[in-house]
Amino acid sequence: MNDTADSPPGPGHVGLRAPISLDELLEQLVQADRIGPEQASDVAARERTLRSQVLKERVGSVRSQAASRYDVTPAETIAAARLQDRRHKGKKIGEDAIAAHLAEAAGLPHLKVDPLKIDAKLVTKTISRPFARRHAVIPVAETGEGLRLAITDPFDGALRESLAGQLRVPLELVVSSKHDILAIIDRVYGFQASVTGAEENLGDGLGSQALAPLVELRSNDELSTAGDEHIITAVDYLLNYAFDQRASDIHLEPRENDSVIRFRIDGILHDIERLPLNVHGAVTSRIKVLAQMDIAERRRPQDGRIKAFRAEREVELRVASLMSAFGEKLVVRVFDPDVLMTDLQQLGFSRDDREVFERWVTAPSGLVLVTGPTGSGKTTTLYSTLRYLAGPEINITTVEDPIEMVDSRFCQVQVQRQADVTFASALRAILRQDPDIIMVGEIRDVETANMAVQAALTGHLVFSTVHTRDAAGAITRLGELGVERFLLSSVLRGVLAQRLVRCICSQCSVEGFLSPTQVDALALKVPLERREQLRVRWGEGCADCRHTGLYGRSGVFEMLDVGRRVRSLIKEGADANEITRAARIEGMETLRESALHKLAEGVTTFEEVVRLTADSE
Repeated sequence: MNDTADSPPGPGHVGLRAPISLDELLEQLVQADRIGPEQASDVAARERTLRSQVLKERVGSVRSQAASRYDVTPAETIAAARLQDRRHKGKKIGEDAIAAHLAEAAGLPHLKVDPLKIDAKLVTKTISRPFARRHAVIPVAETGEGLRLAITDPFDGALRESLAGQLRVPLELVVSSKHDILAIIDRVYGFQASVTGAEENLGDGLGSQALAPLVELRSNDELSTAGDEHIITAVDYLLNYAFDQRASDIHLEPRENDSVIRFRIDGILHDIERLPLNVHGAVTSRIKVLAQMDIAERRRPQDGRIKAFRAEREVELRVASLMSAFGEKLVVRVFDPDVLMTDLQQLGFSRDDREVFERWVTAPSGLVLVTGPTGSGKTTTLYSTLRYLAGPEINITTVEDPIEMVDSRFCQVQVQRQADVTFASALRAILRQDPDIIMVGEIRDVETANMAVQAALTGHLVFSTVHTRDAAGAITRLGELGVERFLLSSVLRGVLAQRLVRCICSQCSVEGFLSPTQVDALALKVPLERREQLRVRWGEGCADCRHTGLYGRSGVFEMLDVGRRVRSLIKEGADANEITRAARIEGMETLRESALHKLAEGVTTFEEVVRLTADSE
């Protein structure tokens, strides 16, 4: 719906008037049955306390200079009270809900702004940062000859007149939450200002020699006053933004004329920013300094790591460099402890699968293998398992290449080939350290494989990973490496093959039915009369999921429990197909069958099931 700010309001639109007050907004929410009269009275009585709460959350102090410049809106005040929404049981009245209400009341669209779809150059060339922050307004898109602007208070006539007078183009207004608008303002103006300042200072050089290590990432409020430290500020903004967006990887890729920054979110890459090439060189040098890498060496691939502290949380970053045709490319992998060290229940196991897995990992000794391609969640499963088992009475030791996440509950050993510390030699030394549980990052050669089996034979519980297509393939892989089958059959507890499937967004999930074509594609054995009655869910797409219909990921598992029949086949040297058939007779579900359960439960979509398990059938 278009709303030209300097023309009379259309039907359903508000006229020019003062900004909405707290009492007016509370009254509107009561009339809309979003809150009760007693809730409204409580908020009005606690207005001063709630405003102070907002200031502490947004600027850190109620008496700081920043607090004196921050105007707490009625929407923020009400959201801080965390009231129950009478129309949506179990949900709170947050800023987004209030923004949607204000939009409806004013006859304007509500927009949950997607920071990945905001054109930074459009924002910075249209409105100054002070004006944008003071009025909480940003341009979100160009609309032919005009602009689409996101505002927080559609009843603020003075702001609409001011925007019309300054911009002098047709304006289309949408309503968004102040929290989302300010987050984009801080990122866009802060990052772009840092990049522009760096480009001006650097000229044609890289300007990286004077950069010093950073111990702790600063918040966006601190960054806004960072002075001339343009590159340091730009990198801090970049890392903070990656954390906020749940990115698992940050790509800095030089191209012929510029450089592109991309984030991998839920397994999919998104373009984020573009940099001038000279700024790319300085940014990569800054990150290499933090990762204790050699900034002078650009031809040889290097690896490093950064331990970042943000909002009292520690996050591990692993940095890898590689020289490409247009310059040095960096990939930064983000290891968030909240993800890597999750509870077993949150990995995506069904109740039966979790019981089987817990039986494996609580055995006094034996070998448990986890298999899957890169990025399938093997590290998360193993770290979560070690966290589940850790205790003062247990000695857990790991050998990794590299150490993905440092945890004080484990003794972690880094493979260092230049010092002759390999998986096999480290494992040999670990056996003299009185371990109860050993985790070997990956079995790559016969020596490591045999050492892992020997450790399991001598009374230790050993976890490790291999790269195979399915669970049975891990068994034959160890045989191909040279492990004696009769030894493997006596120590192997189970093999877990896994993938990560993207989950349906809970905010835009809808229900429907599988089509006959989809039923055929999944090879489902369904009676003809029920072929069009199989209920499934999918996401229609919304701002929360960036209009993909998918948000977050869950594990899909194939669990090969080594029972009597399977153990006998391993000992006899049977191939993977024979082992799989025997395991299925004993109750094993394939990856496809496990994914189909997720589909039936409304966790994921038909397309995800096909994409993730196409190679498992």
